[in-house]
Amino acid sequence: MPETGLTKNKLIAELSRSSHGKLDDYVAVGKQAAAQEPEFLAHLIAWDRLKGQVRDAKVALPVVSLSVPYPDELAENSLAHMAMLGPREMLRAYRFALQLKIPGHMRQFRRLVGAWLRENEKDWRDWQRLGVQHRATLHELYALAHVTRPTRIGAVLFRGERKPEGGTARVPLPPGSIFETVAHLKDMSAQEAAGTIMNKKIPFLIAMGALGTKAKEPDLVLALINRMSSTELITNTKMLERLGVKTNPALKGAFEKGLEKAAQSKKNVLKTSRAADAIGDETLKTKLRGVQDKQLASMGVEGNWLVLGDKSGSMEHAIDVAKHVAAVLAKMVKGKVWLVFFDTVPQTIDVTGMPLDVIQNVTRFVSANGGTSIGCGLQRMLESKEELDGIAIVSDAQENTAPYFADAYKKYSEAFSKEVPVYLYRVGNQSNFYADKDLKKSMNALGFDLQEFDVPAGLDFYSLPNLVTTMRTNRYSLVDEVMASKLLRLSDVLKTQEVLVHA
Repeated sequence: MPETGLTKNKLIAELSRSSHGKLDDYVAVGKQAAAQEPEFLAHLIAWDRLKGQVRDAKVALPVVSLSVPYPDELAENSLAHMAMLGPREMLRAYRFALQLKIPGHMRQFRRLVGAWLRENEKDWRDWQRLGVQHRATLHELYALAHVTRPTRIGAVLFRGERKPEGGTARVPLPPGSIFETVAHLKDMSAQEAAGTIMNKKIPFLIAMGALGTKAKEPDLVLALINRMSSTELITNTKMLERLGVKTNPALKGAFEKGLEKAAQSKKNVLKTSRAADAIGDETLKTKLRGVQDKQLASMGVEGNWLVLGDKSGSMEHAIDVAKHVAAVLAKMVKGKVWLVFFDTVPQTIDVTGMPLDVIQNVTRFVSANGGTSIGCGLQRMLESKEELDGIAIVSDAQENTAPYFADAYKKYSEAFSKEVPVYLYRVGNQSNFYADKDLKKSMNALGFDLQEFDVPAGLDFYSLPNLVTTMRTNRYSLVDEVMASKLLRLSDVLKTQEVLVHA
């Protein structure tokens, strides 16, 4: 019988996918996890905040966990992680909670939003930094949660609000504030505006909007690049290309310096992938790919890995996915990486250290045809006495020719005295478990573990690094890592305790 429960590794894998803003995609798996593995879900929320790449999961998981009966201590952890969200994510979480109508917690969540807003009001200088970048979002949060605000914050967020006696009045911006400065940027000379942006640390997108056509002047573009965060630099590469970072030496130097900084971050892998795909210029595309390679290398996966890619009949999609999995591993793994394409015989390529474009080039003539023997690739490694620490299989998992993988795996385990973790990226038909020679069924019959990722036809390759980074040479180490992540209390995040009062 197939598994009906939600295994911990499968849960981690499911929540490593990018939903591209569709928070509803997390509801089914999140509710199942909250019911079957409530403590693990709480620790996963904590782990995801520190290690996760997908922002949608950070927003959705805490909210979904509160949409079902959930222990109070674990519910507090969810609320505490909501309190650590930024303005945009907090608004998305609140709207998502309104949509789900989280029972018994909605009033508590509204108090949480109020406490979060008041916490940020305490330092006017810090609030200005927040407000200049998130004015519309903060306006909506104050309005939705019915939270009162100080006069000067009201002057910024609700400048045209209706007066009690009727009509509206334009409230002047606080004198000397960053908001007043932004309003006057368009009236400054290029040099003065550039200096102001640098000195006042005005965010890139805000400055661009305030400057209008003047933003195309090289002095201003240079100031904007120097002000950009690593994330802003990566996500706005296409705009910077239009503004001259390829042709102007000063802009090019500033841009490349920013890329060096971005390469040190482990949190921008998905954004770097999207930016590289969107960019038209091959030189800039190559630079972004180099940044991504450094980001992946810094994430690190131990040991030697084998990627088995199915090239039997109708497995074109498996061939493509296998190349991407191998390319991600090749940059992350500290040992060796072999890519073996199989039908009934193996075709072996050592792809250690190879980037995706090189792998695609050396495998450009691989095509889908023939029968299926997943085990022949592992048998090839056994005969060569290559020691492996992890195996990734990209296939529909349906074998029809010996050697079968489970039999080859048994021989390999006996020869090397260890059971290597096996991860299946199942492509094609997702409902073949009952087939006589389904790989997972064969492995289970011999008492061997196999972790499975379902890979739909429209695979989001941006998410693939997230799935690959969940693989470990010790099959249980990631679960241990998640469970070691500390749960939070609201007092760890907010000084006010009023949220702790249960609705």
